Amino acid sequence: MTITAKTTGSPYGGEADNPWPAGHPAEGERVAIFAFEVTSVDGESEDIRTYHVAPVDSATQGRVSSNHPDPQGLTVQWTGCGAGTVVRAPAGGHAEALSDDPDRADAIFDCEVKPDDMQLITVQQ
Repeated sequence: MTITAKTTGSPYGGEADNPWPAGHPAEGERVAIFAFEVTSVDGESEDIRTYHVAPVDSATQGRVSSNHPDPQGLTVQWTGCGAGTVVRAPAGGHAEALSDDPDRADAIFDCEVKPDDMQLITVQQ
């Protein structure tokens, strides 16, 4: 089983952080997996989660940050989910060219990853 993860965003550099040199992560490369969780919107409970990958030496399990509000009324938290292996690398390419096609825009930043332990991904921490 695999998950779709973004190559941008990490608890250490923020949601827009890009920790990767050109051409990475590549197919077969080991990565750290982090979940970015939105736990409330304007005080109402939510359950929105996205996965992000960073270089494997930053892998961690458990909460990386406690719930904290941001200025837009969201309460968010970074959770570490361990490590995995890239099975489909991001499309890469020229961001401006792909951004003209919204259906392909995510391909720049999305990759497929096989987590070492799927339970860490499916269980809320």
